[in-house]
Amino acid sequence: MHDKATSATADGDYEEAVLRHVLNWQPTILRLCDLIRELARDPSEFGHRDGVKEAVRDLIKVGLLHRQGECVLPTPAAVYVKGWEL
Repeated sequence: MHDKATSATADGDYEEAVLRHVLNWQPTILRLCDLIRELARDPSEFGHRDGVKEAVRDLIKVGLLHRQGECVLPTPAAVYVKGWEL
């Protein structure tokens, strides 16, 4: 059973992994199914697939990713900040 702190850490891990992956592959356009296959710890497990989907959804909410159909793209703001090499 997961507590909230463990869940939040896992969510943050997926968010960071998704954003880094999308930015590193830019300008290649990745589909959500690509991200799940490449980043889910175990793509056959619902919880892992859902972790990637939730990370994409949350990154869209804060303006770092854009989704058009199945395609997931970084926003100009995300690309700009990546240039800072934080």
